[in-house]
Amino acid sequence: MSDQEVTFYTQVNYSGDAHVYRVGADENLYPGELNDRFKSVKVGRKAKVLAWQHGNQTGKYREWDLDQADFSDIGGLTRFKVVDSTTLPIAVRIQDLTGAPARAYSMKVNSYDVGDTIVYSGDPEYGLVGVMPEDGPPVTTAIYVRNENSGEYVATGAIHFTWNSGTKSIDVADASNFPENMEHARDGRNQFTFTLKSV
Repeated sequence: MSDQEVTFYTQVNYSGDAHVYRVGADENLYPGELNDRFKSVKVGRKAKVLAWQHGNQTGKYREWDLDQADFSDIGGLTRFKVVDSTTLPIAVRIQDLTGAPARAYSMKVNSYDVGDTIVYSGDPEYGLVGVMPEDGPPVTTAIYVRNENSGEYVATGAIHFTWNSGTKSIDVADASNFPENMEHARDGRNQFTFTLKSV
């Protein structure tokens, strides 16, 4: 296996049938015989895997830049991308301060690279909204927050992300069109929480 390849296995501990993918691979295993079959992965030194439980990039999301002897916690692997190890995914989640029950609001975030990603208030999981190679171009995302009961959109806007070469992380480059009834906060090098303050 080269530094820019990953090898998925159909059994834990790198056993069973092996399937090799190179940097640049963008795979949706549904429908197909490999859907939910992979159980472990070896990751090349210059590669990283962005992985989703479901084919439409929903459900549990994981990032793997090291070998994983058992990733059954994802509940079945359906979608993954193999990217350069220096690439940072941009991931967001929504927090609700309005007092509504969990999953009362959904947040759809749209970007050119990923398309639509939907996350729900009260869910701890992050959704991938963009992929930023080192010193890559900015990523612009549109934001739509919807009341799941009424169908009404309670916040709409946009936010722009950029690469910070000094910290090797993702920064918010422009939030001038970010919804006024929301806040954003960094959770790590590439993860952000968007907070709905009012409706």
